[in-house]
Amino acid sequence: MRLMRLWLWTAPLVMLALAALFGWLAVDEGKWGLLAAMVLLAAVAVGLFVLQWRLLRAYGAAKGQGGNDG
Repeated sequence: MRLMRLWLWTAPLVMLALAALFGWLAVDEGKWGLLAAMVLLAAVAVGLFVLQWRLLRAYGAAKGQGGNDG
């Protein structure tokens, strides 16, 4: 369970960090299309992070009501 939580928390955060890095590089080189793609990727990463956070919180609540952690 800890490995799954680690993966579900870090994957979107790494996506967000890479989108910020490549967005910064795109602005530096004046590639505005790439910047738009990185902004879209960052929005997806934030949405994924929020979705997974809610799912993990709901799973934690169900676990307290007799769920099996495995």
